[in-house]
Order: sequence, then structure tokens, then C-alpha cells
Amino acid sequence: MEPTTFNIGAYVLIPILAAVLGGWVGAFFGNKYQKAKEDEKMTKVRGIAIKALKILESYAKKSYREAESEFNNSLSIPEKRTIIVALNKLGIPMGVPVNEVFNIKKIHFLDTVIDKDEIKNIIFQISNGYCDNLFYIDPDSYFAANYTLFAYRNAAKKYIKEVLAKSTLDINKNIMTSPYNWETLFSLGELKPVYVFKDQVNVPLHFDESGKPRADKIESLLNDIDMGLFDSYLTWNYEAYVSVKEQIRMGQATTNVLSNMPIMVNTQINETKNK
Repeated sequence: MEPTTFNIGAYVLIPILAAVLGGWVGAFFGNKYQKAKEDEKMTKVRGIAIKALKILESYAKKSYREAESEFNNSLSIPEKRTIIVALNKLGIPMGVPVNEVFNIKKIHFLDTVIDKDEIKNIIFQISNGYCDNLFYIDPDSYFAANYTLFAYRNAAKKYIKEVLAKSTLDINKNIMTSPYNWETLFSLGELKPVYVFKDQVNVPLHFDESGKPRADKIESLLNDIDMGLFDSYLTWNYEAYVSVKEQIRMGQATTNVLSNMPIMVNTQINETKNK
């Protein structure tokens, strides 16, 4: 008996459909398996970050500096490499000391008080996967790229500690007296950003009624530097800054001349009439 056209078609179509279905099922479950493996891997990474944050949380109301030793000893180098940039980007204050380069074996924290609520907020963000894209960023490249900024901040803090904190202010004349030859404390590379920075902090606000620096204001300035609030001044090209100041000075001088012109004209008219 001859096979019908239907039977021949079925013989051809069924293997094709089976292959397509098998490929789709394989791809579907393959993707599911791959996603499950990735989720498992990311869950472990989040766990590492949370473990690190729990260490910092245990030092709440103390300085991050006090947590340095336990933090560095409790985490392996691969663990730190995976999470350290993410923690820094989420607000954990880290830095590179002057005359040092970034060393993953010894992470340095800034001398800032640990806020327990801030740590809990970061843990919440990490636990919910909001920051997964920040993991695995190469810390060597990241901190090397920011090394110049850390150096600027260190120079600014040195100015606050060694110059502003040791200066006095004549309240009546609004004249500040700084330690003699203070510029010699800095290299030329440090001086240029410091010259821009000092114009922003040499203000009466930071001195008490007797003209002495206020300890609370000095501490506040140091914290502001660590948080990057003065970065725009520290990274401003010194020559460009001087140029802008000169333009402002000339603009003010021109405005003063123009504003005094009616008085000068009236004076000349009166003098002419009196003659």
C-alpha cells in the first residue's frame, strides 16, 4: 500500500518540529540555568558586601579609621577587589594617604564618624540588588584615576590643619595673619589648588570673637573636604581662576566708575556755574 501524502508530510514535519521544540526547550532551560548561576553568584557578592558593611556598622559612632584593621583582616583580597569600589561609590569614605599608592591589602578609611543609619541604608540598597552594576569594577584603575583628586584633598586638609588652624584674625580690620612662610609646607603642585581653595575658607565665619580659629569649624571643614564639597575649587585651574578674579575686579571697577559719573557731571556743572 502506497503511503499517503499526509503520512509522508508527517514523516518529514515531525522530526523538524521535534528538533525546533527541543532547541527551544534547551535554550529556555539553558537560559534559566545560566540566570540561576548568575543570581547565585551575585547573591554571594552581595553577601560579601553586607559582611563588610556589618563590620563597619559595629563601629557606629566611632571613626572609620578605627574599623580599618578588622575590615582589612576579615576580608580576603579577592573579596575586597570585588566590592571595594562599590562601597566607595555608595558613600563609604576611603582615601589614599600622601606619598602612597593604592594597596588592596590595606584599605584606608577617612577619619569620619560612622553613621549607623547610613550603613543600614547602603545594606538595604545592596540587599535589593540596586547596586549590582557597581561590583567587579577594577579597584586599581578606579583609585589610580582618582589619585590626583585624593592628593588635592590631602593638600587642602594640610592647609586647614597647618595654616588656617594656626592663624589669627583681626576682627576690627578683618585681616588674617597666617604662620610665617607657610607656603614652604607645600610643593608647587599642591600650592596651585591650595591658592584657589584658601580664598574660599579664609573667612571670619571660621574664627571666634577673639580672632582665634573655632575648633568645630575646623573639624567641619575637614569633613567637607573628605566628602568632596570643595572638589570644584581644588580642581579649578589656578591660572583660569586668577583670570576670572581679574575680570571680576575690572568689572567692579568699571561699575563704580559708571555709577559715579552722574555725581562727577553734576560737580563739573556746578563748578562751571560758580565761575
